[in-house]
Amino acid sequence: MAYTLADLDSMSLDQAQALPFAERDRLLDLVIADGRKDSTQMESFRSGLYCDYFDEDLTRLLKLRAIRVWCRGHTSSGFDGVMVGDTEVEQYRAAFRHLQTTLEAAGTSYSRVVTMVIYLTDMDNWSRLNEVYREFVSNTPCRAVIGTTGLAQPPLAIEIVSAIAYRVAP
Repeated sequence: MAYTLADLDSMSLDQAQALPFAERDRLLDLVIADGRKDSTQMESFRSGLYCDYFDEDLTRLLKLRAIRVWCRGHTSSGFDGVMVGDTEVEQYRAAFRHLQTTLEAAGTSYSRVVTMVIYLTDMDNWSRLNEVYREFVSNTPCRAVIGTTGLAQPPLAIEIVSAIAYRVAP
């Protein structure tokens, strides 16, 4: 049986936590999707890029044994410290791939990211960043992109400063 959010809401903590992992994992996607909110139904330039806020329903998350995953900052420098990419777009892709590696190692994915903060050294590349962002992020987290004059290493063009996602405990 595929449970709904209404079913989850009517369950006790013990009943919900007794559900098989796969069902709790599927329900987590529904809880996250339900938590993504926009301030208004008006279309805007941001459509498809981010939501305005995320309602963290702690009761539902507790029932599913959801774990919040906080990811550190990611740049185009690989885990070996070597910068990847000769162009800014290549650096953007590398930073998103590095974050993807961390999310997967933590047992989650971009689809479960609820908030993200990004620093860019050149805000004139806003549209290029958004193109790369759409390659990786299909569900809309809360997002902030902040222009900066530099990062830890001068050739770096991007840092995904933080990302918060969820996963279900086994």
